[in-house]
Amino acid sequence: MTKILILIILFFTAVEDMKKMEVGHIYPASILALSFVNFFLKPYISLKFYLFNSLLVFAVLFLFWLLGGIGGGDVKVLTALSFYAGFRIWDILLFSSTIFLLYSLVLLKFKTKLPFMPAVAAGTLLSFL
Repeated sequence: MTKILILIILFFTAVEDMKKMEVGHIYPASILALSFVNFFLKPYISLKFYLFNSLLVFAVLFLFWLLGGIGGGDVKVLTALSFYAGFRIWDILLFSSTIFLLYSLVLLKFKTKLPFMPAVAAGTLLSFL
């Protein structure tokens, strides 16, 4: 059930990112809240591992943000998603980056900036299947 809620949140995040090229604070906060619910429902999950993994994800994405490769909303949403997905966040990042690369090859002829959240939503869906 939480996977479906995460995907719904990511869908609305992608829509907002396509319209405004920015992501509201409610989306990463909602994903983070669902992540903590997940911790309480599954007590065998190692909180220390998830925290370390999320810190690593944040550090990598923050570097890309500093270089101008992704937006701050992308960093927030993906870091919050890493609290839920754990090690699968790296699969999500791989799928999302590949999807983004494919559609950017086509759409960059028309736009200079493209939203990353649609690729994240699609990459997360692929990872959850």
